[in-house]
Amino acid sequence: MSDSQLPDEALMEAVREGRPAAFQTLYDRHHRGVFSFLLRSLGDRQAAEDLLQETFLRVFGHREDYRPTAAFRTWLFTIARNLLIDQLRRGRAGFERDNEEILGMVADPRATPLQEAEARELGDRLQAALLALPPAQREVLLLSRFAGLSAEEVANVTGASPAAVRVTLHRALRRFQDLLGAV
Repeated sequence: MSDSQLPDEALMEAVREGRPAAFQTLYDRHHRGVFSFLLRSLGDRQAAEDLLQETFLRVFGHREDYRPTAAFRTWLFTIARNLLIDQLRRGRAGFERDNEEILGMVADPRATPLQEAEARELGDRLQAALLALPPAQREVLLLSRFAGLSAEEVANVTGASPAAVRVTLHRALRRFQDLLGAV
């Protein structure tokens, strides 16, 4: 069985055994989701890239500490979240975001100037609504909808119960929709 077919937990065991290809597979599998979470949280591409790198350095550095009692993805996002919190406490990044950069990541190269302007306007509205959410709601929304974690995984990352995550997510989505109507 190739590394790409192994579950994350088996790959971490292979990493502990000294197989660099297994670590590369984990990185390839998860770096986009972690980067997306960090970028949307920080709004600064360079800071998000730095935290992404630090996240995977920590994963590798603490490979002996990993125990497959929780899903690898939960452990990974917990590391990323803790690094994000540390970064925000140090005040080295805010929640402002360069929409040009974000839109460039997903832009359709065949878009007309009008479509690009509309996309930019929508991006600005979405960002304004996201930033207007209370921090706990924003975090749950980003982890759930943008990073793709389940309510149980978000609960493990944030330390809340799955029921509390579902309630927070419901409130965040409702508030986000209200804010989009007001923006």
